[in-house]
Amino acid sequence: MRRRNSMMCLGLLLGGLTAGAERVPMKLWYDEPAKVWMTSALPVGNGQLGAMFFGGVAHEQVQFNNKTLWAGSTSKRGAYQNFGELYFDFDTPDTCVNYRRELSLDDAIGRVSYTIDGVDYLREYFASHPDSVIVVRLSTPGRKGKLNFTVRMKDGRETTTQVDAGMMTIKGKLDLLSYEAQAAVRTEGGTVKATAEGIQVNGADAATVILAGTTNFDLSSDTYTRGTAQQIHECVSAHMKKVQAKSYEMLREAHLKDYRPLFARVELDLDADLPEYTTDELVRRHKSNTYLDMLYFQYGRYLMLGSSRGGQLPSNLQGLWNNVNNPAWQCDYHSNINVQMNYWPAEVTNLSECYEPFISYVTTEALKEDGSWQRVARKEQCRGWAVHTQNNIFGYTDWNINRPANAWYCTHLWQHYAYTLNEEYLRETAYPVMKITCQYWFDRLTDNGKGQLVAPGEWSPEHGPWEDGVAYAQQLVYALFDETLQAAAVLRENDAFVTELKEKFARLDNGLHIGPWGQIREWSVQEDEKGDHHRHLSHLMALYPCRQISYLNDKRYADAARVSLDSRGDGATGWSRAWKVACWARLWDGDRAYRLLKQAQNLTDVTVVSMDDNAGGVYENLFCAHPSFQIDGNFGATAGIAEMLLQNSLKGIHPLPALPSAWPDGSFRGLRAEKDFTVNVAWADGKLTDMQIHSGSGKKCSVYLPGRKVRSVKTDRGSDTDFRQGADGTLTFKTEKGNTYRLVLE
Repeated sequence: MRRRNSMMCLGLLLGGLTAGAERVPMKLWYDEPAKVWMTSALPVGNGQLGAMFFGGVAHEQVQFNNKTLWAGSTSKRGAYQNFGELYFDFDTPDTCVNYRRELSLDDAIGRVSYTIDGVDYLREYFASHPDSVIVVRLSTPGRKGKLNFTVRMKDGRETTTQVDAGMMTIKGKLDLLSYEAQAAVRTEGGTVKATAEGIQVNGADAATVILAGTTNFDLSSDTYTRGTAQQIHECVSAHMKKVQAKSYEMLREAHLKDYRPLFARVELDLDADLPEYTTDELVRRHKSNTYLDMLYFQYGRYLMLGSSRGGQLPSNLQGLWNNVNNPAWQCDYHSNINVQMNYWPAEVTNLSECYEPFISYVTTEALKEDGSWQRVARKEQCRGWAVHTQNNIFGYTDWNINRPANAWYCTHLWQHYAYTLNEEYLRETAYPVMKITCQYWFDRLTDNGKGQLVAPGEWSPEHGPWEDGVAYAQQLVYALFDETLQAAAVLRENDAFVTELKEKFARLDNGLHIGPWGQIREWSVQEDEKGDHHRHLSHLMALYPCRQISYLNDKRYADAARVSLDSRGDGATGWSRAWKVACWARLWDGDRAYRLLKQAQNLTDVTVVSMDDNAGGVYENLFCAHPSFQIDGNFGATAGIAEMLLQNSLKGIHPLPALPSAWPDGSFRGLRAEKDFTVNVAWADGKLTDMQIHSGSGKKCSVYLPGRKVRSVKTDRGSDTDFRQGADGTLTFKTEKGNTYRLVLE
């Protein structure tokens, strides 16, 4: 452990928005191969293609996926599929020395190294976004002619693998989609021979395996497909020919040049170094080591880059990593928390580009005339669109209608604007969907007899009765109406729709009602049960991810939310614990949020679906365990940690609102705030020491600094900027686009 003093932190801040020289390596590492796909294999991904490697010595398995490979159709739910596996059989014993298996989050490269009979063996694994392939590199550094192995390719649906010279191909057809994957083997030295089993390599100095695969899925098509099986084959073949013309060094360099700047945008330093013990040991016996918190935070960002870059589909219940054809909940898009939680960290942790697949999915489906989402609304004599709880990639939606999800999805569309201030995006993409979503609720809301508008016949997801005016629906519709009015103001819209929206918003029940034991009521009729430990916190939407509940707004409701959270307890599924981290952070209780973070990091090996409070947590590969594996808990925890460090409050950017006592010294660089501000912060002994804000918009900046006085605001050129600070600590100053401002604190 090392302790950074304030001068060291200041040096980091004054270094600007580039990575600091002392950046701590972010690595998962182990001293043995993985045994179980879900709990110990390690992931690589490029946003569309993903793979999991085990790191075996005599035998290696690399399982791979493409996010669009689904069974099912527009009328059948189906399930996300395992695309296939690569199996490597080496001409070596299974025993070795100096074994190490690791995953570098900084480079998005997996590595396996070991020594047998004096020969060092090295493998590298990565999923390239610029070249749209998965790459496996095998070598024996410093030794020539020592690499002997056979590689086999297997389809996840037991079709026949075609082998021709240095290429293997699998292809097939599901209910709706056709697919194909190709894997090529290139060697440096030695010989390559096609066999009935696969491709045999003998006496090579090094070998590179390149894998590409796709389907004919097209979200924008009415049939959800575009192109024939032959066209897919031609596409994959042409792509492989292009990629094979590049050396391994070229592929690796392009991957690093693409990935590193994105991941390096954010650094979190909690005064800890890379441990000398393995990651499974870190989680099992050293949870108090703050390196785990740094690693878990950055792992969520790594997984987002790996599962949500480009393409037409958001990350699913497992991101994109799945090794079976009947995964839990079909690896689908659950609309009652899961797909939304996947995107909670996108903006605040400086990965705004990763939002694009989710935005594409929602806006394309919501605006499809005669699409299934609009048909759901028409069945209820409503305009607009709605979804059920479970959704596949073909617009099929079933199992318990979840009407407020349309409002929830729209809060994400607005959030992307709030951080980027991209007015063209707001006008052309977000606002049209927000508008028709409001119209859905114009048609659905009813008067409760007290002059208030309520949503009839709703529920609190997966919990309790269906009744009018439940908190979940009311709070989300409130957020929808509020944010749509803000959007209309930005776009200078003032038509009949806006007039109606204002009128209905004024009459809307906001879903905030305090019950007899001081709680936020979950239902309007049924009484809440004190001590109810249900995993969903649906009656606290207004606390997080929405913002109606805040100590800066109305202390009564914030205190009532605290009572409700206490009643729910600190257990539940892995993703539920992550949600509670963010909720306690919103209540400025850093130590309680941290306690929940440690609960979310409980090591488990349960791989079957379980709702047992004691089963949730993380696996040794740091995948979140519902159980089984559910990636939303990884993303939720990353967002929760960010919420402990930085919040967008009613009074402006709020640094360190929920700093736990376990993090007395530290710094972060590159977290984002609304209005296109990027923030660096350092602290010592639990106290803010330095803060730097980069303005990407040129908007006026507000910072909430309760109990702290600012001596001056300096530009990056050292000049003073005029500012005002109120008695409550709120600081305001004008900014110029592209400038960076440092707050000099008393």
